[in-house]
Amino acid sequence: MKLLKKVAVLGLAGVLAASTMIGCSKSSTENGGNKETNVTNGTSSGDTSSKETDPGETIPIRWYLAGSGPQADVEAVQKEIDKYLLDTYNMNIDLQIIASDYASYTQKMQMVISSGEEYDICWTASWNNNYYDNVNKNAFMELDELLVSDAPELLESMDTSIWEGTRVNGKIYGVPSQQIFPKQNYIVIDKAYVDKYKLDTNKVKKLSDLEDFFLQVKADNPDIYPFAASSNGLMGKLNLAIGYEPIAGVKLPGVIATDGTDYKVLNQYTDLPSLKEFYDLMYKWQKEGLVRQDAATVSDNAVPDIKAGKHIAAVNATFKPGIEATEQSNFGGREVVFIMLSDSYMATDSLVSSLNAISRTSKHPEVAMKFLNLVNTDKTLYNLLCFGVEGVHYTLNDEGKVISDNNKGYNPNIDWMLGNQFNGLLREGQADDVWEETKEINASATKSRVLGFAFDSTKVTNEIAAVNAAIDQYALPLETGAVDPDTVLSEFTDKLKAAGSDKIIAEMQTQLDAWVAANK
Repeated sequence: MKLLKKVAVLGLAGVLAASTMIGCSKSSTENGGNKETNVTNGTSSGDTSSKETDPGETIPIRWYLAGSGPQADVEAVQKEIDKYLLDTYNMNIDLQIIASDYASYTQKMQMVISSGEEYDICWTASWNNNYYDNVNKNAFMELDELLVSDAPELLESMDTSIWEGTRVNGKIYGVPSQQIFPKQNYIVIDKAYVDKYKLDTNKVKKLSDLEDFFLQVKADNPDIYPFAASSNGLMGKLNLAIGYEPIAGVKLPGVIATDGTDYKVLNQYTDLPSLKEFYDLMYKWQKEGLVRQDAATVSDNAVPDIKAGKHIAAVNATFKPGIEATEQSNFGGREVVFIMLSDSYMATDSLVSSLNAISRTSKHPEVAMKFLNLVNTDKTLYNLLCFGVEGVHYTLNDEGKVISDNNKGYNPNIDWMLGNQFNGLLREGQADDVWEETKEINASATKSRVLGFAFDSTKVTNEIAAVNAAIDQYALPLETGAVDPDTVLSEFTDKLKAAGSDKIIAEMQTQLDAWVAANK
């Protein structure tokens, strides 16, 4: 298996039949006035009685999100959203967004969930605040009936196959964010250094091919650590480049090799030489000063340091049309160059890479569902969440594209996390056809041979908890180069085995075999 293979074109053969409907909400309108929704005091069309509230009662909706942390002016944006919903739909809510940085979000949410705290909505994914783990902990509500009764427009806006990819034990527990679904790992590099050192990007076939280039940069700029790494980790950004598709979380033992044809469940830590190669590379790069020694403690996905020019290159999981503007912003407005590190690949993991779920502890699940319905179908509401208040937090250029002001206190840059990205305003620098191109990539990506398989972890809940404890101790230091894989990896895998990794993989194999037999 080649480590970190480069490809030249986006999207290979393989058609996701559902994708033509992705993001095409029949009930969205340009100004957000969705007449079909007809919300009155939290009720939607077909239901003229209020299930949750008397007229005039304000319902608090607490929404946990990840990102770069709390936005300074979030309260002003929340008030504007509350006013808009009341004026447009007579929906009387008090929106309360609680944001944490990516690195601390999982731990934060596990504390919230285990304490039984009352909240309404949280962002969840296969790679952060793990969707499958939380479903199996009974943390989230089943949404099948709520979608029909309180969010019909949202339900119709995505093809059945997208919803099917979110099911666990036959039930839907999260609303997928409509966006790019296939992943394509990439590295983005400051163009000034590419030009100065005459890097031939066409010759970069794998991540290690950049070592000589990084060493040149380091020699001339000793204060720069060329390759960005942080407490957010790297495995979730490079799993396709390394060569595996996770079954129930990018770090949980149990994966399928992306270049294979069989249905054998592997332990990536012992069965994939390419992962050991990656760990070796990171350890070497840290010894050479190409990666920060304290990378595992760096928060905010290292973006502030990238913006300040302390790093010149970073990897990410998903290349998508329009990402150029986002990455250029991350690099402080400097021009950047992209190199693809994997094929465009559609997996079940892709469909659960960003969802919003309703908590079991919510006192107002119907109102929360109606709110999510509007977030995903009302363009005005969605763009308020994404960009804040026009004229205060951003302006529009002559083309009607967003110019964000980072100094105005609201620029969360998590559009893909919030809802239907195809309803979003374009950012300055994004092409006019960015959403159409995204839908084409959704349609043309290579599909996983296990697309649609969802693992039920009920029988191995205790083992997963024990394994996750070992992962928390060892995985991040290994993937950021802080420890020597030749000594630490075997210690790690011994801990995984003692915690029950073999039992987890055996259960995955049993369920996958049954799924394959049923889907022949």
